[in-house]
Amino acid sequence: MRSPPVTVLFSDSISSVIEKMITNNIGAVIVMSGGNPIGIITEKDIIEKIARIGRDPTKTRAEEIMSSPLISIEADKTIKDALILMRDKKIRRLGVTRKGKLVGIVTERRLLDALASH
Repeated sequence: MRSPPVTVLFSDSISSVIEKMITNNIGAVIVMSGGNPIGIITEKDIIEKIARIGRDPTKTRAEEIMSSPLISIEADKTIKDALILMRDKKIRRLGVTRKGKLVGIVTERRLLDALASH
């Protein structure tokens, strides 16, 4: 799990979201509003919802292209639980919570790597 997760505000421009993703060498950021996670933006969202249709990333806000709601799992669940949830929801990233509070993000690749190293 990556903790703390890299986050952006719902009102941030997509150009600043892209900059944060590049700076942190990551493929997704969690979108926050009022201290709560409300969605996620992935590289795929940026390609499909910005680049492909020629939308201006300086004039588009994070909330306009995020996937919502953020699907998450409690930190005490197993790797298998997380992979099943990802499969069922057809997603590759999960927010990780502890007592309902966002503490990290986990990717399908990290989970599979963890399984392979056991």
